[in-house]
Amino acid sequence: MVPVTALPLTEVHPAVWLLDVDQFGAPRQGGVYILPGKPTALVEAGTSLARDRILAALAHLGIAREDVGWIFLTHIHLDHAGGAGGLLQELPQARAVVHARGARHLVDPARLVASVREAARDRFPLYGTMDPVPAGRLHVAQDGEVFPGGRFRLRAVDAPGHAPHHLCYFADGESLLFTGDAVGLYLGGVLLPSTVPPRFDLEASLATLRRLADLDPRLLLFTHFGPGSPDLLSQYARLLPAWVERVRQLGRGPVAEEELVASVVAEAAREGLIPPGPARGDLAMAVRGVLGYLRQREGTA
Repeated sequence: MVPVTALPLTEVHPAVWLLDVDQFGAPRQGGVYILPGKPTALVEAGTSLARDRILAALAHLGIAREDVGWIFLTHIHLDHAGGAGGLLQELPQARAVVHARGARHLVDPARLVASVREAARDRFPLYGTMDPVPAGRLHVAQDGEVFPGGRFRLRAVDAPGHAPHHLCYFADGESLLFTGDAVGLYLGGVLLPSTVPPRFDLEASLATLRRLADLDPRLLLFTHFGPGSPDLLSQYARLLPAWVERVRQLGRGPVAEEELVASVVAEAAREGLIPPGPARGDLAMAVRGVLGYLRQREGTA
């Protein structure tokens, strides 16, 4: 069990706690939101490596394990949902909320784990393992469905682009938007593209950003990492096309994929666009995701 004194736990809004789960072995890279109440809810599950830290945070906040009713997953990538199966073994009343296109991959995660292994490459051990989620412990969310979570009513918002199985969650009344990866990574005050393989889609991402802006949120709550202002929605809508075009231009000509990835990341580092921590690896994955998108759309890259 993680010592309480070691818990980086911050109240980022009344009745919303952000737990830094030390994702990828570094601080302020990934979080899980805890919403105390009846029922208590978690937004995200982190990797399987985060389980003990999450359980310790619940105990520190005085939340009984049986009071947790929901684990709201923004999508099924292992840094968001990899810990769901293990947590559900410890939280007897909880169910995991997931997009319809992701549910079967939580019940049988073999293909999902293989996909993450291919995308993450040498970083894969940092993602932990993934226990299957029993089908009876899953709730497939409908777009617009509203759930009680903590002191809020959370509305599921279909948000494809980063992945086709992506949801955001909007706290009606408080206008809080849990963004997952739909608005990119917000690390050290720097907004970075989250365009990872295998299913990044630029047009779907931009449509999602318009839809999220129409919700008129007052505060964005990033999984990676923490609170951010609503103007980051428009910033990300400008960043994404420019990022895709950057990769497209650098990829013209007979350049091997790994050379291109190294070139784009090195250029971003020279321009001071990569904050401290493991963001260099995140950016390399983002380049590969754009290359896959361009191959699908244009037959090039």
